[in-house]
Amino acid sequence: GTMKKDKQWYQRRVAITAGEKDGVFYCQLCWDTVIQDVCAACKHTIEGRAIKAANKAWCPEHFVCYHCERPLSGDKFMLNEGKPYCQFHYMKMFGVRCFYCDSRSSMQVIKVLNKNYCENHFFCSGCDTLLEEKKSKVIEMDMKPYCRSCYDKFPADMRRKLLEMANNVAKNRKGTMKKDKKAEKAKKKKDKKEKSTD
Repeated sequence: GTMKKDKQWYQRRVAITAGEKDGVFYCQLCWDTVIQDVCAACKHTIEGRAIKAANKAWCPEHFVCYHCERPLSGDKFMLNEGKPYCQFHYMKMFGVRCFYCDSRSSMQVIKVLNKNYCENHFFCSGCDTLLEEKKSKVIEMDMKPYCRSCYDKFPADMRRKLLEMANNVAKNRKGTMKKDKKAEKAKKKKDKKEKSTD
């Protein structure tokens, strides 16, 4: 066909064809600088498979954690300032701080009462029992987590006040959300009316 004839003509004309992409043939210089990916780590053109992340490309053997140099191919990774990190080191170096110990956690972080806790430091403020985020019933008192057992030891009038406060907070949130929705509807109606008069 014509394509084969064009390729043969091009090869005779240029002598060396570095590569072809989408039916277009490229010289070595163009192939290396424009078409082929350049590894973000070693700065050489990548022959074969490239790993792409954050608008960069890496040779598979160079796509490693910036901190520990463990290969990341096929693993979860996170980027910071364009550099790839394994999940462990990313969380250890850039993760959120635990409210209790003030260190960055490489483990799962539990967010409760607008605070972050390491899995090992999320415990009842009354009895120091380790709480599990999904399994334990956590009750807030004075912005501190308590287990159900400790909560039940509070005087009845205190528990009643806590329940009333929690209900009031929930009602206020609901009322605020309703007001926000009403205001949003009114704004949309006004915008629509202004557009129709234009």
